[in-house]
Amino acid sequence: MSVLEVIEMSKSFGGVRALDNVSFELRAGEILAMIGPNGAGKSTCFNCINGQLRPDRGRVRLNGSDITGTVPRRIWHLGVGRTFQIAATFGSMSVVENVQMCLMSLNGRSGALLPRAGEL
Repeated sequence: MSVLEVIEMSKSFGGVRALDNVSFELRAGEILAMIGPNGAGKSTCFNCINGQLRPDRGRVRLNGSDITGTVPRRIWHLGVGRTFQIAATFGSMSVVENVQMCLMSLNGRSGALLPRAGEL
């Protein structure tokens, strides 16, 4: 059984068709990559899957349940998350401080509870 199914999904912005009848499925344990040049619709596809955008046509199913158009918070609670490609660091911070910020985010801990990098 598929964990995630995208079925004939389409999305347009004015006269620009960002997604045209996109379908794929992902089964438990599989890894799927979506590649393409800028403007190919990759982000639009992810935004439709995670509820940031509602597709004009098509369906998104998670573990057999239709989640098309569900609000992002609910989809996140169902276990589908999204990260953004941000390759920037905090320029005013040292390397150690930047790593500590990552650890804080990962562990959901406040700075007061974070061990120094040398103590890890």
